[in-house]
Amino acid sequence: MKFPARALFAALSVAAAAASPVAMADSYPAKPVRVIVPVTAGGGVDTAARLIATHLRAELGQTFVVENKPGAGGNIGLDLLAKAPADGYTLAIIPNTMTINHTLMNKLPFDTLKSFAPVVQIGTTPAVLGARADLAPKSLKDLVAYAKGNPGKLSYAGCDTGSALHLAGEMFKQQANVDVTHVPYKGCSDSVPNVLGGQVDLIFITLTNIAGYLKDGRMRVYAVAADQRTPYAPDLPTGAEQGFPGFDIDIWYGMLAPAGTPREIVARLNSAVNAILKKPEVQSTLATSYLTPVGGTPEQFGQKIRSDIDRYGAVIRKANIRIE
Repeated sequence: MKFPARALFAALSVAAAAASPVAMADSYPAKPVRVIVPVTAGGGVDTAARLIATHLRAELGQTFVVENKPGAGGNIGLDLLAKAPADGYTLAIIPNTMTINHTLMNKLPFDTLKSFAPVVQIGTTPAVLGARADLAPKSLKDLVAYAKGNPGKLSYAGCDTGSALHLAGEMFKQQANVDVTHVPYKGCSDSVPNVLGGQVDLIFITLTNIAGYLKDGRMRVYAVAADQRTPYAPDLPTGAEQGFPGFDIDIWYGMLAPAGTPREIVARLNSAVNAILKKPEVQSTLATSYLTPVGGTPEQFGQKIRSDIDRYGAVIRKANIRIE
């Protein structure tokens, strides 16, 4: 049976339109979406991911299923994302570890800058420089002066080796030109008790982990590692206002898709997450983790990733930190 050429052309045109990125975006998501979280369940990024996933179901009318895929500093989950089809049905919500691992680790199974499509930055919280309350220096200026007069005597913990909190310590040492000994730990839960007990003097950490100790007076914060004060603790001074501009280390979470995901789908996800971040109930939940909503465009998030790679890379190379 033969079809008229005009009818055949029309049928092909309809099929092509149905397969176009715009048509895909209009019908997206048509099935459940997998959301990889490259860390264990229960932490800040996992909590934020589940919050966003829950609200995405309301925004886009489809289930977003969170899957924890921890290991290798987040690289196992990111490798799964890099190898997933670029159709918007596999996403990841990640911490900023990927921007550190780009320089820190010798071999990665993906290209940090080429394997992913940035969707949106979700939120951010700054690192802080803390100590037990009875440590002799009472201000950041006093602390730097003491460290200069007593090279190698002070020690600091930065939670996991190679983390942003570890790099906060190295950045501080480089900017203040002081010799402070890094004491490695495998997590914040181990390092905080040792700061309180006096086994280590200083700690670079997020407010979430020490808020209770600040309230009961057992710890103090010398500086927030940011150029502006955090809205959740506006009485705490920044490093910038105490003479260290550029002492800026934040822990952020963001959404990625595989490289090649249609721009229309990325834009649809970006718009949905931005709308979610404006909801008062979402903001109040993020506030419990001292996380400030960010949002913005995919391009802005991509620029944040590139700038952090450059910034952290410079600190890592100067400190000669390497993980095989």
